[in-house]
Amino acid sequence: MNTGMKQNRGFSFIEILFAMACLAILFLPIFKMFGQGTTGVARNRNEILAQQHASNIMSYAFFLPYDHEFLKVGPPSDVGAFEAVLGGNRFDMGMTEPQFRRTVAVSEVKPPGSKHTYKIVTVVIRWQEPNGHNRNLKLAGLVSK
Repeated sequence: MNTGMKQNRGFSFIEILFAMACLAILFLPIFKMFGQGTTGVARNRNEILAQQHASNIMSYAFFLPYDHEFLKVGPPSDVGAFEAVLGGNRFDMGMTEPQFRRTVAVSEVKPPGSKHTYKIVTVVIRWQEPNGHNRNLKLAGLVSK
C-alpha cells in the first residue's frame, strides 16, 4: 500500500553542510586556545633557558678571582658558548642554543667613604620569539675582593 508519501532515509547534503559549519564555528575558539597554549609553552621554555644561561654565567663570575680576565672592566662583550676553567679543569657551561645571544658587561665602583671596591657584573641574554618579538633578560650582581 502506497499512500503517496515519500520516506526519508537520511540527511540531505545541505543539512550535513550546515551541521559541519556549526561544528566548525563551535570548535574554532578551542583550536585557538590550543595554539595560544603552545605559544605560551615555547615562551616559558625560552625564559627558563635564558634565566639558566644568565645564572650559569653569573655563578661562574662569582667563583673567579677579582682580577681574572673574565672580570675585566669594559663594555658589553659577547660570551657565546664557552667552557669554564676552574682549578685546571674544563667545564662545559651547556650554552649551545643558537637563538640566545649572551653579553657580559663589567664595571668597577667604589662607594664614597668605603674602603672596598666592587665590580658590577651585568649579564644580558637576548633572543627572538617564534612570533618575531625580541626579548631579553638582564641579571646583575656584585663581585668583591
